[in-house]
Amino acid sequence: VLEEFIRYIQNDIPIRLIHIPTMRFVDRSFIERYFQQSIEEAVTEDAIKRSLYADLSRTSVIRDLIQNIVRYAILSHRWMQAGEPTYKDIKRSRATGAGYDKLRTFCDKAKSYGVEFVWSDTCCIDKSSSSELDESIRSMFRWYRNSAICIVHLAQTTKPRDLKRDEWLKRGWTLQELLAPWRMKFFNKDWQALSDQRNDKYGEIMSLIGRTTGIKASVLRRFDPSPTEVDERMTWAAGRKTTRGEDMAYSLMAIFDVSLAIAYGEGADRAFCRLIEAIMQAGDRSVLNWSGKPAKHPTSRALPASPASYVGFSPLYPELSYGSVKSHSALMTMTSQGLRVPLVLLPL
Repeated sequence: VLEEFIRYIQNDIPIRLIHIPTMRFVDRSFIERYFQQSIEEAVTEDAIKRSLYADLSRTSVIRDLIQNIVRYAILSHRWMQAGEPTYKDIKRSRATGAGYDKLRTFCDKAKSYGVEFVWSDTCCIDKSSSSELDESIRSMFRWYRNSAICIVHLAQTTKPRDLKRDEWLKRGWTLQELLAPWRMKFFNKDWQALSDQRNDKYGEIMSLIGRTTGIKASVLRRFDPSPTEVDERMTWAAGRKTTRGEDMAYSLMAIFDVSLAIAYGEGADRAFCRLIEAIMQAGDRSVLNWSGKPAKHPTSRALPASPASYVGFSPLYPELSYGSVKSHSALMTMTSQGLRVPLVLLPL
């Protein structure tokens, strides 16, 4: 258990968190020391209660034990035009203004969920470090998934009926922030809860979001990343925007369970083409179920330009579920002359 606890701390939680009582950064080593005694005590208790988990694997039991102890809240929000606290602001204890007020209110809401640590993308990433930025982008889905609670601040919403017009539902990065967490709580612009429920993942708020986004409520409540159902999943991002063009591809990596090197400056088309190529290597034929203008790829005109290319798709095999169609990814290959894929031609 202790070995898995250390591995979890070093790999599956954010690089740094904010300690609410002091409003200062703490690193993974601090978190390890902070929770180790609780883990050691829980191991003894777990040995007594092990029989209660007879239907679960030992790995699942250990993982649940650790996650129930190592708890932090994570913020999902739309950045303001200016005034968000930065990494340097928090590190130097100089953060002020509306952005810092939002961070403090987030911390207050997090405390009601029994956590002492929080994470916010505005200030908990040292963006001057390219290696840290790269790790953060690759790991962010996992960080949101492992949080004890994801607190969502909707700056343009007063009542639930306003939610469908909120900018939060139109941004690229918030798609994975919507899909990843197991537990979410939505607050309006005045930090008033939009429902009476403790976890909005299983309430009317999620049903409303499902109707607005076109994502099934069952998927919103329990989403499993994979390079399948590519045509449908791409439509979820079709109407969303990112400040940096490349972020449209980077924000979708975790949803399709693939990995890309982060290379800002390569351009939106190149980044999205690399995403499609990575999906082709691991996914199914639905990645080719698109139409419209192709991307500006150096060797192929068979790759889509953006998630919008998948809007209006028709299922390739409507009589079969995706789960029953075997992957043909091994037959799709990008070569120096373009996309290579075997086709069957039938006379009509």
